Amino acid sequence: MYPEWIRKLPRIDAPFPGAVGWLMSGPHGQVVLWEFPNGAEVQPHRHGPQLGFVLGGRTLMTIEGETREWVAGETFAIGDQEEHSAVVDPGTFIVELFEETDRHKAQP
Repeated sequence: MYPEWIRKLPRIDAPFPGAVGWLMSGPHGQVVLWEFPNGAEVQPHRHGPQLGFVLGGRTLMTIEGETREWVAGETFAIGDQEEHSAVVDPGTFIVELFEETDRHKAQP
């Protein structure tokens, strides 16, 4: 789904199996363009605030104990230090924006 110029961005050292991510980072935050070819399960965790856009596919997310489905065309917001987890369907594409400038690291 992502064009070649996106695939040339630095790849993320993904914190969970099944995800491929490309990183845009600057002094005001980060943008990660995720691809989940085989799906993924993201364990519960907390960090600074983030926004997300589901470009294609589906994810079930639990935020502060409330589980909801997000599909292509929908957005989500996770507040500062809110616990969240996810089960992401195979073939899903998500763009996430993070307030933190160092949330994710590029692969060496």
